[in-house]
Amino acid sequence: MGQFMHNNSAVKYQWASDVAFDGIRLEVLSEIGNVIFDVSVPENGAITVNTFGEEVPASLVIAAVEIAQKP
Repeated sequence: MGQFMHNNSAVKYQWASDVAFDGIRLEVLSEIGNVIFDVSVPENGAITVNTFGEEVPASLVIAAVEIAQKP
């Protein structure tokens, strides 16, 4: 598990694998540990974001995508 700062608050995230997905996911967590959204990083193809139908601040999504893009 890791964390990054967003608007002066620590945001926790974790990396997760999924047998049905050829890549890895960065899951951004709420304060109680629920997944708010995930950033899917496939072996081949474009990075995508799943917010599970909820509105998420764009700045938070951008910060998570920047982490997911790092090697």
